[in-house]
Amino acid sequence: MPPKSEITQEKVLTAAFELVRTQGLEALTARNVAQTLHCSTQPIYSLYSNIEELRSSVYDEASEFARRSMLAYEDSANSPALNLTIGFLYFAQNEKQLFRTLYLSGYRQYNPHTDQFLGEELTTFYMRYSKRLQDVSVEQLKRIFLKLTIYLIGIGTLLNSHTLELDMNEAIDMIREMYEMLLHKEGLTY
Repeated sequence: MPPKSEITQEKVLTAAFELVRTQGLEALTARNVAQTLHCSTQPIYSLYSNIEELRSSVYDEASEFARRSMLAYEDSANSPALNLTIGFLYFAQNEKQLFRTLYLSGYRQYNPHTDQFLGEELTTFYMRYSKRLQDVSVEQLKRIFLKLTIYLIGIGTLLNSHTLELDMNEAIDMIREMYEMLLHKEGLTY
């Protein structure tokens, strides 16, 4: 009976995740993961039927990591939704490759009419804490969320790439202004 492999699915996923975290999604190959684990590609392909299966698992892991990162930001002076938004901006700034994997790689497509966008359920839940948003329809909330998310990803991309020197406080103020403009456009004023 051959010896039990020391390479587990958890070890492969952890190595693949760290590879993507430091080098980006395009660096995720069986050969690179094997090199990280100091093994051949055989154990990887015995645990994952193909690299796409591993890539999908890494993407899911990155999504969960992003969610935890965004929730980690807390400031009692802010609403829960604003804290989540600020957490998103810090994630974009601090986790360059993971942000690019999740929001810029095009790995997973999103249709706003049929799909739930990454973080949508969590964000819309927190948006309900706002007195102005407690009684709006799900459709109206989704519309506000989509517009705010597009704006937020744009600012996150600028923070991530350093294309524009943007102070975090300036970015937060821009998000607040956009949020207020969107609510005003929807007729949700004080």
